[in-house]
Amino acid sequence: MSLKLVLISPSGTLEKDGKLNEDDIRDLSSLISKLAEEGVSVAIWSNRKWTVNKNKPLEEYLSEKAGTKVYYVGFQAGMPARQRAGSVEPILKKFGVSLENTVLIGAREEDMQAGVNNKLLLLRPAWYGGNLNYGFEFRSIDELGRFCILFGTRTHPFYWRVVDQARKFEVSALGPFSTMIHAFAKFGEDAKNAAKYETGTLQFWHQLIISTLYFSGLIHKVDLIAAYPGHSAAQKDKAFFEVLDLLGKCFNKPFLVDLFIRHEDAVKSTSQKAANRKFASQINTLRLNKFPSKYGGAPRKTPVQLSNKNVLVVDDICTSGRSLDTARVYLSAAGANATLFCWLKTVNTDFFSIEPNLALKPFEKNGINDEPSAVRYFYAPNIVDAAAVEELNTLLQGFQQWKVKD
Repeated sequence: MSLKLVLISPSGTLEKDGKLNEDDIRDLSSLISKLAEEGVSVAIWSNRKWTVNKNKPLEEYLSEKAGTKVYYVGFQAGMPARQRAGSVEPILKKFGVSLENTVLIGAREEDMQAGVNNKLLLLRPAWYGGNLNYGFEFRSIDELGRFCILFGTRTHPFYWRVVDQARKFEVSALGPFSTMIHAFAKFGEDAKNAAKYETGTLQFWHQLIISTLYFSGLIHKVDLIAAYPGHSAAQKDKAFFEVLDLLGKCFNKPFLVDLFIRHEDAVKSTSQKAANRKFASQINTLRLNKFPSKYGGAPRKTPVQLSNKNVLVVDDICTSGRSLDTARVYLSAAGANATLFCWLKTVNTDFFSIEPNLALKPFEKNGINDEPSAVRYFYAPNIVDAAAVEELNTLLQGFQQWKVKD
């Protein structure tokens, strides 16, 4: 998992009102040089050639300023216009990279089209203004650089993970959760504050989610995005809903904000002793919504079709897995498969997954009295990359200390 190629659209990034901005060219050249040190290539991707001082190609000018080669991969003989689906494929082949190793920087409508149609993460420069609502906004080149350098060069995306091919079961966590263990405490406390109270370093966790889901390739494996609801029946937006919505728009994978309905309060797992944590408290208080809404939109007028769909279910902090797995069981009852993803996994706590699946009515209230049988995925054997802990600490510290210039 890492960034290997950055595609830049000059219009709205280096140019405003037909003029190239020398200050921004200087700052971007500095970023290009730093990216080259990390093994990341940069190319101008446009449907036309750009020149500086009327005769020098922009890519040559940037190469001189950055001290490293900048490429041009724009509209040439035999190359499709970049707004067309598949237009990025020859470029990926040229550089020997995959889709999830590549990002697009662009601020115009045609950049949005190029990103969506080619399934590229769109990073949207906003230092010249504009009203494009797609892509992830960066207010300065320095802020853009922080994302590319810190998150794009990560090498330890998942700390804890189970991929059970036989059961078509997958759950992933970015790191361990504990506020008591010193090595985990700083980012654990920050994550809890961000997820539960919308304090902490919110932007860090948002960008960590975006980068992980994209650079790991997970986002390309799903059809829909949903978030697991809180324990209260009073629906409340979570801090990361807007991020999931923007991510869905980038890849034409709708974020259905209320696909899961909590019809009555459930008991929080973290407030219970391990022996008292039950699937029943989740199953009996949850159901699927037949007419869910996209984030910020009205409910669907026709029933949602989940059969044969793969739904990404996102939660913040996972304890025993009974909450997330309840989402999986409801989706399975509707004919869908679930990919489960959480920010952090509570340490030394095993994950339980119902087996066999229950015969639920997915869009109705269900009630069970007896606890279902379950597969137990032990905590320690499924730590896939212990180095993710140090990387998370380093990333959070680097993010907090990075002085972003406007």
